[in-house]
Amino acid sequence: MPYELTVVNPSGNAIQVPLDHFPFSMGRHSENHLILRDSRVSRKHAVIAERGVDIWLEDLESLHGVRVNEVRVVKEQKLAGGDVIDFGLEDGYRLIVVEKSEAEIRKLMGRMPGSGGSGNSELSKLRALTEVARSLEHAMSTHDVLAAVIEAALTVTGCERGFLLLEEAGAMRVELGRDGSGRPIDAGQLPVPLTLIQRALKERKDLLSFQFDPLADWSSRFNDSLGGLDLRSVLCVPLLRLRGSVGAGETMSATMDDTVGLIYMDSRLAEVVNQQGNRELLQTLALEASTILENARLLEEERKRHRLDQELALARTIQANLLPRKLAAEGFLTAVGSSIPTHQVGGDFYDVLKRPDGSWLAAVADVSGKGVGAALLASLLQGVLLEAASSGAGLDEWLPRLNRFLLERTAGEKYATMFACCIDSSGLMQYVNAGHSRPFLLHGQRTGGPELEALEQDGFPIGLLEMASYPLEQVQLEPGDTVVLFSDGVEEGRRGPQEFFGRERIAAAVVENAQLNLQGLHDGLRNALTDFLEGVEPHDDATLLLLRYGG
Repeated sequence: MPYELTVVNPSGNAIQVPLDHFPFSMGRHSENHLILRDSRVSRKHAVIAERGVDIWLEDLESLHGVRVNEVRVVKEQKLAGGDVIDFGLEDGYRLIVVEKSEAEIRKLMGRMPGSGGSGNSELSKLRALTEVARSLEHAMSTHDVLAAVIEAALTVTGCERGFLLLEEAGAMRVELGRDGSGRPIDAGQLPVPLTLIQRALKERKDLLSFQFDPLADWSSRFNDSLGGLDLRSVLCVPLLRLRGSVGAGETMSATMDDTVGLIYMDSRLAEVVNQQGNRELLQTLALEASTILENARLLEEERKRHRLDQELALARTIQANLLPRKLAAEGFLTAVGSSIPTHQVGGDFYDVLKRPDGSWLAAVADVSGKGVGAALLASLLQGVLLEAASSGAGLDEWLPRLNRFLLERTAGEKYATMFACCIDSSGLMQYVNAGHSRPFLLHGQRTGGPELEALEQDGFPIGLLEMASYPLEQVQLEPGDTVVLFSDGVEEGRRGPQEFFGRERIAAAVVENAQLNLQGLHDGLRNALTDFLEGVEPHDDATLLLLRYGG
């Protein structure tokens, strides 16, 4: 009568091993038909021999002996269906002799430790897939869901252990491992070199599967490392990077170059039959794992973007707080200003600071570039401006120093334009224009009505040339005069490829609102720019600073 063995490993996981040739040897050595991975088992522990229609178990003078139904075999013993064989170890392997009839197998499966009464049946596969679906619905951790996929794959195939391998920087690494009972195993238990698996993966011909037999295909090149593997079966299923949508019902695409890893499984006890139905289930699980990995990647990117947005929002708040909360509002000088960054943080800044002698130092600056780098340099320049105001240094003294400082730090890769001026109580305004947009001077109390004058003097940006000079200019302000400072984000605001707000529109808006108080003039100029853009997102930071001399 045909028999097979139900092999229960120490962890309680069970597989079926056919007794299809005799003598059937069992032991620790790789030459045995049934390999028992337990250092306490002898290299050749026992054999099962066929005599007529009967089968007999023979102990090969093993260290711990062999027992049938908990009774030690002295030399040999006849076996029958339902006999339980162990190898003299309470926590070691157990074998159950099974007659090949479906009814007897079902009966015995109920007696097997850890079998759950389902073995490797279609019902157990269904349960495994249901567990994956449950993990997808409820698990918070990508690692937990991928572990459920590996455990399901082991149930489908009957393999002893499985690993999920991912490609990272051109090399393979083990993400997680599970044994047949679902317990974690570390990467050190993967018996095949990762380079060998990666080579097989890259040389495969099929997108969703490939054959991998390390002993047959590479034994000549990896003899020392593969000779003692004791592997009976190895199954590998690729994991793919899915391009496009990965949601339910949507098209997914991938190519051979989009491989991101694989599911590796092996068995040391018996050949695992890779049937068509099993292959389809494995490919389904692999695609599920691929989808999980892709969604996890997208989620991580979204989290990174969210963290970056939070950090930029914090930076924007800090930068906004660095701008002056109160500008000069009484005495001989009043000021109104605003700065709107294009990005979360900008490279523009303005400030108005009182000097020890009672005069005022005012400046508008625009750092080259956009984003965080420009914002950091803008904050640095604002600190320099604060130091210059408190020290009382003249513009012709600290601007050349600032130019050298930036050149030393940035080697000309970052520079800034700046208009800086000092206004004293007599209305004398000394100024330097370091490559900045040329401001307007509005004479508001002239007899014939408001007059607009451009301060045409210009120079080199700060931090661009070592030999740059910054000549000091001056103009006498009259009571009611307003200095209109702005960055190029105002002048170059555009709503089409070649349609800019421009200096003419700035001048027209200033004249149109010249009779208003300083805040009204500022708001009128800002509104004119907003109306011109017609909802188009500004491409550069837009800063305004208005200074009015009262006499």
